[in-house]
Amino acid sequence: MARSVRGRFLRFALGSAFATGASALAFALAYRGLHAGPQVASVTAFAAGASVNFVCSRFWAWSRRQRLGLGRDLAGYLALAVTTALAAAAVTTVAERYTRAWVLVEASYFGTYAAMFLVKFVLLDRVVFRSRHHVVKTTRV
Repeated sequence: MARSVRGRFLRFALGSAFATGASALAFALAYRGLHAGPQVASVTAFAAGASVNFVCSRFWAWSRRQRLGLGRDLAGYLALAVTTALAAAAVTTVAERYTRAWVLVEASYFGTYAAMFLVKFVLLDRVVFRSRHHVVKTTRV
């Protein structure tokens, strides 16, 4: 059953909220609890959040339950997620260098992901999780 863009977006947003919670917990534990630097905390948070987000996105928001195409979907998702994570790591490094305030470092991490939220949805919807059976109808003039 094809889901509407609105339905996919709502499910993506909810899945992203779950992933954000997992990511926030992982970042706080690594950065404040283990006193790891912003790069280690960002990578830890990325791994936790990306795992949750991929599962929620592929299997729930886009209802892609078949194994066929799993590798392609995962590769596309990881390319997008790693790009965003590298941006977040760079931003948190700069934030720590200039502020040394943990709350601002954590805010810069999540601010980067917030800025990428709509871009990520569009790329997942139109490129990564698009149906290979989707046919674009055109009219001839």
